[in-house]
Amino acid sequence: MHRQPPVGNAWLPDAFCWTRFGTEAGEPIDRILERKENERLANGGLFYWGIGNSVAPGIAELLRRCSRPEVLFSPIKSRPRQLDVTPPSVVMWTRAEGLSGETFDLPQTVRVTSRSSHRAPVAAHYALVCRSEQPLEMSDLGRLPFRGVRNLVSGRAMGSSQVTAVVSLVDEHLAAGLEYTVAFRTSLAPPYFVRLRCPVEFSDGGRRQRAAQPSTSLQLQF
Repeated sequence: MHRQPPVGNAWLPDAFCWTRFGTEAGEPIDRILERKENERLANGGLFYWGIGNSVAPGIAELLRRCSRPEVLFSPIKSRPRQLDVTPPSVVMWTRAEGLSGETFDLPQTVRVTSRSSHRAPVAAHYALVCRSEQPLEMSDLGRLPFRGVRNLVSGRAMGSSQVTAVVSLVDEHLAAGLEYTVAFRTSLAPPYFVRLRCPVEFSDGGRRQRAAQPSTSLQLQF
């Protein structure tokens, strides 16, 4: 789906979660989107989008400010790392912990994966809980200037290594330079953001294998 990109920053929310995505856990973008679209259809519009860093404080502040918080998705510009293309191993996460510390099993219709290693099992992984009434597909909804946003809680500029962040808009005259295409956008839905627990190894067929190194259950810190 291709749409006419909007002009200026009026189309952007004042505050939102922004995540940049690419090849992950051996899956290219097209396969990830196909899997997430099937998940969305199976769950009445709901899907879990795995991310590698915690944005718990930002999500909490976003929920305080916004009645309808959004997530904007942009493809990463750089080539994928070989470690993401062919990871040593891949795990699937089976439990989740919400912002207030409640834990629950992920539904069978939800699959969040991440790369791992037998020598150094993945220590933590997270997910945004999203809802969309529209199919998940690559579009061109407009350009998001990298320098046009600041971290919502700290007010600091985004770092190049921040793949996912909760941000607010700044003055447009500061926004010249690198821009990212917004490929699609969704709403955040309860429980909004989770820390993932209990990873298990799995094969391409999705079969759960022996448990990976267990995670210790800790309440998310703000």
